[in-house]
Amino acid sequence: MIPNRTRVDTPAIKHAQLHRSREQTCRLNRLRLSAMRCRASARVDVSEACNLLCVDETQSEHRFEEALLRSLHQGVGRKPRFFAVGAAEESFDERWLLQVLTVAQQGDMASVEFLVRSRVNKTMQRSIRFLIRGAVGRFGGRFTL
Repeated sequence: MIPNRTRVDTPAIKHAQLHRSREQTCRLNRLRLSAMRCRASARVDVSEACNLLCVDETQSEHRFEEALLRSLHQGVGRKPRFFAVGAAEESFDERWLLQVLTVAQQGDMASVEFLVRSRVNKTMQRSIRFLIRGAVGRFGGRFTL
């Protein structure tokens, strides 16, 4: 039997890349940039981040996103993995975060709830949902803590 040979110089096309929109690719790269900036910053306790941002809900979505990235380690119980900007490969953490932000932006509360409950420690879920909500600019109507 002759083993199949694949060309090494041909990049593999990932299934997820075929279905990602340009907007999602831009959001993923923005998240990766923010994650790189947050690596140099101190880790933040989730409740402390929420309390600081709760004072003024008109804060920019960028600050909520940064607070989410800086405190996500506490919610998931380990340091999340992010690749370099423009990398073709995606980590599970990146895919999860991209998905939860996408459904939150669409106002799909049931999906947000499912995704948060599937990954985040129970004691941190409320705070992480608050940060997700702020990261997509949804402080009105349909979203609750």
